[in-house]
Amino acid sequence: MKTNELKELSIALMDAVKQRGVSVFDVKTEDFQLHIELPTVGVGVAAPAAVIPAAPVVETEAAASQKDVFSGTPVEAPLVGVFYSAPAPEDPPFIEVGQQVKKGDTLFIIEAMKTMNEIVAPCDGMVSRVLAQNGDMVEYKQVLVVLE
Repeated sequence: MKTNELKELSIALMDAVKQRGVSVFDVKTEDFQLHIELPTVGVGVAAPAAVIPAAPVVETEAAASQKDVFSGTPVEAPLVGVFYSAPAPEDPPFIEVGQQVKKGDTLFIIEAMKTMNEIVAPCDGMVSRVLAQNGDMVEYKQVLVVLE
């Protein structure tokens, strides 16, 4: 990603974070780390976001044992955003526990930067768990649904 593109994306993320009323926002990947921290008291201008190369992550055995292990196929959030279980507030949810789905069926929506991203089933199966609630802020790679 070019520096100008990264700068524009950072500014858009800062605006999204500010609109949601969140004071701290972090994104980490293998290539970079983004930390946005907005002032919580008073009126002022937030400092620009810093893009810092990420240090290698070493996972301890204790941290690894705290992660949930799911039987079946976990469906992860492909981006940071807001989880929506239905296309509109008055509509029924896309999926419910126990429902059969086919590969390509819409499971949920993640809203990021005012864009609705439909997340589809990676395979045929039955919905065994839904781990997020409508309106939850979700993180990149967070498991949201498990298919069996």
